[in-house]
This record gives sequence, C-alpha cells and structure tokens, in this order.
Amino acid sequence: REDPWAGAFLERLLAEEELDLDPLSELLVFGEGSSLEVAVRRGGRGTGLERLVSALQVGYFSRRIWEQFPWSVIEADLERLLGALEARGVEAGVLARLRAYLELRLEAFRRLVRQHVERELARRGHRAEERLREELLAERPLFTLSAEEVARMKAVVARLVRKIKDALARRQRRERRGRLDPKRTARRSLQYDGVPVELSYRRRHRERPRLVTLCDVSDSVRNASRFMLQLVWSLQDCFAKVRSFVFVGEIDEVTETFRALPVERAIEYALGMARVDYGSRSDFGYAFSRFYREQLEGLDGRTTLLILGDARNNYNDPQAWALKLLRERVKGIIWLNPEGRWGWGVGDSVLPLYAPHCDLVRECRTMAQLGEVVDGLVQGWWRRAPRV
Repeated sequence: REDPWAGAFLERLLAEEELDLDPLSELLVFGEGSSLEVAVRRGGRGTGLERLVSALQVGYFSRRIWEQFPWSVIEADLERLLGALEARGVEAGVLARLRAYLELRLEAFRRLVRQHVERELARRGHRAEERLREELLAERPLFTLSAEEVARMKAVVARLVRKIKDALARRQRRERRGRLDPKRTARRSLQYDGVPVELSYRRRHRERPRLVTLCDVSDSVRNASRFMLQLVWSLQDCFAKVRSFVFVGEIDEVTETFRALPVERAIEYALGMARVDYGSRSDFGYAFSRFYREQLEGLDGRTTLLILGDARNNYNDPQAWALKLLRERVKGIIWLNPEGRWGWGVGDSVLPLYAPHCDLVRECRTMAQLGEVVDGLVQGWWRRAPRV
C-alpha cells in the first residue's frame, strides 16, 4: 500500500530545497490516478495500439508505451531527491521508507500502463464481437427479429446511412472535378509547343433524382417496413425530392410527417397512426389504383418509384394496369420483396403480374439485402438519364 506520510514528507522536501523536477517526475511521485491515466493515454499515441489484437501482444505494447517516457530524466530526478535526503542526514530507516515509496510509485505506474493496454484489448475485442453480432443480425430474415434485435439494428441502419452518404459525397466530389478531356487538352497545348501546360476537364452536371416510396405496413412485413422507412427518412437529403406513402388497402401520404418529426417518431406514426386500416388485409391493387388516380400529376421522368411489399393481395383484384401506367410516367420502378423468391407467385402472391412493369425486382429479406439495394439506388440509379 502507498505511504501517505512518505508522499507528504517528499512534498515538503521539494518545497524547502527548491528542487525543480521534470513535470513527469513530479507526476510519478505525487500525481493522482486520473492524471496518471491521462499521461498513459498520451504515451499510447503513436505506439501502434490499433494493431493490438491478441493477449500475446500486451507485454510488447506495454513496453512500447513505457519507452515513450523520458526515463533517463526521471531517474536523474529521483537520484537528486534521494541525494537531498542523504544530505539532510535523514536516518537510514526513514530513507529506506522513502525509497520504498518511490519504488511502489514506479511499480504502480508500470501496472497502470499494462492495465491500459489490457483495457484497450478488451475494448477492441468487444467492438469486434459487437460488429460480428451485427453482421449476423444483418443476414437474418427481418421477420424473425425480436423487439430487442430490432432496437439493436437501428444502430446498424444508422451506420449504413453514414456509409452510403460518405460514398455519395466522394462520388460527387469526383464529378465536380470532372474527367480529363484529352482532345481539349491537346488543342490547348498547341500554344505551348505541344506541351500540355493546362489540363482541360469535362464536367457534367447531374440532377439529383426524385424518390417516391410506397411502403406496405401490414403485419407480415412490419420489420422490413420499419427499416425501409428509417433508411428513407435518413437519406432524404440525398434526393432532390422525397415523398413517402404507406398502405395496407387504403393509402396515405406521410411526407410532411417525415419532414417534421425525428426519425423514431416519424416511423411510429407511419407504422401505427397514418390514415390506413392497419388491421385490414393487404390490397395492392386498390392501393395502386388510388395512387395512380390521385398522385399521377406529381410524377415525372426524374422520379423513381420504390415499392416495398410482399405482393400478397389476399385474392383481391391486382389491377396491374395501374402499375403499368405508372411505369410509363416515371423514370423507373424498383420493387423490394421481404419474402423469399420461392414464395413469389404461390398462393395469393401476384408479384408475377407486377414484375413486368418494374425495372428491378429484388428479394429483400435481410437488412444486408435492403442496404445493398438502397445503396445502389443512391449511388448508381441516379446516374441513369431521366425518361422523356
């Protein structure tokens, strides 16, 4: 155990003898735990701790951090302290007690360094384990997720959104820079005897796409709808305009709610408070026909229609004509189906009647599949020319 008397004695000695110690020497002799931990963390910078992956490396990285401190200066300071004590004629027993105090302080600091490395290893292990759990969750069928797993997946979606936005920002920066125009560069070089002093670039202005989402919010696809809505809400600023609709049989626009409310409240509204009968059976045909009649004027050749639903129409009239006419109006239609392909067209599934009017029909049973499609929509689909 640390000796408080010894610490107080050395502090008095330092003041009386007016000994000027290195700040790190003072910290080691008198510093509190928090200030020592700060020093250790600073010492850890630049030692390659990001490569720490195994308990076998703890000793190595502990030594690396230890070596960051100016031990020759610190040892010289400690020798000066002990020399001042001897010069004062401090009796041997007291001198031994003070020397033991200094040795304990050094040993405690060594332990602190090792503990820092061990904590870092545990933290990295926890993060790796958490990432693995999230990756496994992302591959699970969405309808099998428990309420607790759904809550954990929200963080996964948020990270996916950041990844999509970062990639889009990089792409747009490249677009702004433009691509080298060899012919124009060659023409300009003629005034410099053929030396390409000035490089010319082709820059192409691309308008951001418009997105309209139609999301089935019936019980059978509730989890998929939740994550789809979270993605759409989070990526609104990646599009020139976003409109969002939810349906079971009746269809209701929730665009203003998505603009006005934070993500969780907006999603809860869409899944439980919109003007649709959540307890009724899905009727895609009725929803599409109403959407066509009421919203056609708001669609144009820059609009992508994104539909999420299992196309299980409960043997109602599919009214595929409505989707066909919508396709003639918009840039494209993408359909995401949370049901496995094996079920498409079986029983009351009418997806084969809708698929010919879609540009892309994808199975979207897992978060990984959903993220892949939405990423493609943001990163690639917007490059296609609008329909005229």
